[in-house]
Amino acid sequence: MNRKAVVREFCFAVLFLLLAVLLIGLTSTALRPVRTSYGAVWGPYLGEPEDSLDYLWLGSSYAYCDVNPAVIYDETGLTGYVLAGPEQTLSQTYWYLRQALETQRPSAVVLEASALHFAKYQNYTQVNVGYLPAGLNKLGAVFTASEPELRTGLLFDLYFYHSRWKTATFGELRSALAPPLADQCKGYTAVDGVFDAIGDGPFLRDVQEEAVYRANLEDLGRIASLCADRGIPLAVVFHPTYSQLPSQVRETIRADVADLDAHIRFFDWSEEVEAAGLEPSLHFYDPGHLNRAGAALFSAWLGDFLTGEMGLVPRPQTGKNAAAWAETVRFWQEGGPAVTE
Repeated sequence: MNRKAVVREFCFAVLFLLLAVLLIGLTSTALRPVRTSYGAVWGPYLGEPEDSLDYLWLGSSYAYCDVNPAVIYDETGLTGYVLAGPEQTLSQTYWYLRQALETQRPSAVVLEASALHFAKYQNYTQVNVGYLPAGLNKLGAVFTASEPELRTGLLFDLYFYHSRWKTATFGELRSALAPPLADQCKGYTAVDGVFDAIGDGPFLRDVQEEAVYRANLEDLGRIASLCADRGIPLAVVFHPTYSQLPSQVRETIRADVADLDAHIRFFDWSEEVEAAGLEPSLHFYDPGHLNRAGAALFSAWLGDFLTGEMGLVPRPQTGKNAAAWAETVRFWQEGGPAVTE
């Protein structure tokens, strides 16, 4: 075989490999369910105009059920996004923040801190890590923040979702392959209903053993260092909730966060339910999460926090994006989306 023939066959082999990778990637993307609620909503986030967000709110479901950026915008003109995930660990949140900062330069990052007493692995790694955009940050999350037995599926979506070809509709496949577009939820998920037994609370959350807590604190340190490197103020907060860590544990966290980085702002609102304008018998979906009405009240209160304690000032927006945010406010004033489970 002459040299030209060898080169030609090599080129064909490389081309075949590239086409196979492309086909597998497209198929994986098409079959993975589109995610627009209950956290890990990277598609709509990537649809936001670059460098248009004043703040990012990170954390677990306590973040995405409690914080409605549309209400904050209506109160203050601040643009923001809740980039959280269900039971999201701090090791996963670190990679979320790295990825988020590739397209946005927020004036502040706020971290809802319930994950300081999460286990090393919680129940939603497939969602939290699986929906990260492909790239180095996802690889980092797969190999440092995910259970080893899930890594195959996290690297190759078809492992988890190959059977969906039997049930996925054409509309679902088309939506999965469409370019990312901003939506009107901004990472927030509204839930309706009232927890009937809220009067029996507050309810104490489980506390992790010291080694697990210290590992989580190290991950918080990585998040703080990333913010410091980018010149972004970081606030660590506990939301008003009836599912609380014991008060002495929260005081230990306050001291440890101060020792970790004196520049971190720490706010414990766990017991400030009434101060935030919330009525337990009306505004809790369950002991840990606010319902739609409670989130609206709390988000208005957070507007004062962001402009006051954090000193944020709305950045200039293009006319198109300002109009989109105004439409988002109208969308929520008219009721917002139906609740989906």
